[in-house]
Amino acid sequence: MPFPPGPPAFPVLGAVPWLAADFLGALVRFRERYGDVVHLHMPHADVYVLSHPDDIGAVLVGEHAHVMKDVITRMLGRVVGQGLLTSEGETWKRQRRIAAPSFQPRHIARYAEAMVRHTRALAERLPATSTRDVHVDMMRTTLEIVLDTMLGADTERDLDTMRELVDELLTTHAHEVVTWRRLVPRRLRARAHARIDDAIARLDAILYELIGARRQAGADGDALLDRLLRARDDDGQGMSDQQLRDEVATVFLAGHETTALALSYALHLLASDPWVARHVVREVDEVLGDRPATAEDVPRLRLVDAVLRESMRLYPPAYVVGRELLEDRVIAGFPMARGSQVLMPQWVVHRDVRWYEAPERFLPFRWLDGLAERLPRFAYFPFGGGPRICVGNHFAMLEGVLMLATLMQTIEVRPRVPAHVLRPRNSVTLRPTTGVWLEVRRRE
Repeated sequence: MPFPPGPPAFPVLGAVPWLAADFLGALVRFRERYGDVVHLHMPHADVYVLSHPDDIGAVLVGEHAHVMKDVITRMLGRVVGQGLLTSEGETWKRQRRIAAPSFQPRHIARYAEAMVRHTRALAERLPATSTRDVHVDMMRTTLEIVLDTMLGADTERDLDTMRELVDELLTTHAHEVVTWRRLVPRRLRARAHARIDDAIARLDAILYELIGARRQAGADGDALLDRLLRARDDDGQGMSDQQLRDEVATVFLAGHETTALALSYALHLLASDPWVARHVVREVDEVLGDRPATAEDVPRLRLVDAVLRESMRLYPPAYVVGRELLEDRVIAGFPMARGSQVLMPQWVVHRDVRWYEAPERFLPFRWLDGLAERLPRFAYFPFGGGPRICVGNHFAMLEGVLMLATLMQTIEVRPRVPAHVLRPRNSVTLRPTTGVWLEVRRRE
C-alpha cells in the first residue's frame, strides 16, 4: 500500500522546511489538507501524524506493547535519566509499580495545604498594581511547591539555583533537539552541549545531596522523596540513588513547568474574557469566602476546574505525544515500518471542530454539561493516555485548581496596554515565546 498523503519532501531535508517556521500551524494545516493520517518524509525516519481519537487510542492503548517513546522524548533521558517519562520495558514497569502508589489522590491531597500556602505567599508579595509576566510568577511558585512537597526542601539556595538550572536545561536542551540543530553532529555544537552537561552536573549535585540527607534522616517524612525512599517492589527492593535521582529529576523538570504553563495560559484567557472571570470570582467567593482553599473544596470549584481544562485544551503544555514503532505494524489502515515515528498532537485534536463547537474560542462552560463523558476517549488528552499516562496528573489537577482559585481570591487580571500578543512555541513543552504579560491588581 502507498504512504498516507502528506506534503512533498525537499531534497535531503524532507519535510523539515514545512515545519521549521511554524510547527504548530503546520500540523493544523496538514490535517486540514491531507486528513487524519499524514505522512512526513524526514531525514532519519518516516513520521506519521495521527489526528483521529480512534487512531490515537489504537497506538497508546492497543499498540502499547509494540511501541516505545519517540526519539525526541528519549533524548530527554540525557537530562532526566531513566525515570518514568523515558524508561522502557521491564525498567519502566518496575519503576511504575514502585512509584505509582505515591501519586494516588489520597496521598496527593496531603499536599494541598502547601500548594495554597505558597500561592497565598505569592499574592501577598504582589504590589497593588503591576504589569508583569505572570509566567515568571507561576514558574517560581510551582517550583516552590515542588521543592516543598516533593523534595522536602524550601531554602532560597535551592529555589534560586533550581530556577536557574531549569531555565538553562529546558531552553538549551530544546534548542538542540527540537529545532534543526538536532541534525547537526554534536561535535559541531560542542559549546552548547557543554552548557547542558554543566547544568546537569549542577542539578545532580543538588539532587544527590537531598537524597543522601533524606536517607540519613530515615525518610520518615511525607514528601514525595521520602515516600519513594520507603517504597519497595514485589521483591522487597527499593530504588537506588540513581533511580531516585532520575524519578525526582523527571517530576521536578517535567512536573512543575507544565502546571505553571497551564496556569499562565488560564490567567491570560481570563484576562481576555472579563465575563468568565466575574463568574469565576463569584464561585470562588461563594465556596471559599476569605479562608484558604482545601482539597475538600475542589469538587465545588467546578468552574475553576473547567477554566483549567479549557486552558489545557487551547494551550496544552504537552502539545504532542510521540511513539516509535518497535516492529512493522498496520496502523490506521496503513503499513508502517519499524523505527517510524508516530506523532499524536493535542494541539491539533483539541482544536477539531468535530469534537468542539467553536474550537478556537475560550468557552470553559462547555465542560459543565457532561462534555468530557460525550467526547471520544482521545479527543481530549492533556496528560497523554494508555498505560503510560502521566503519573502526576492527579497532582497537577489538584495543584492547578487550588492555585487558580487562590489567585482569583486575591487578584484581578486584565490585558496589558498595549496588548501583549501571546505566542506559544513548540519546545519541550508549549512555552510562551515572550512571556505572558498582564496587568495584575489586588482585589479590594
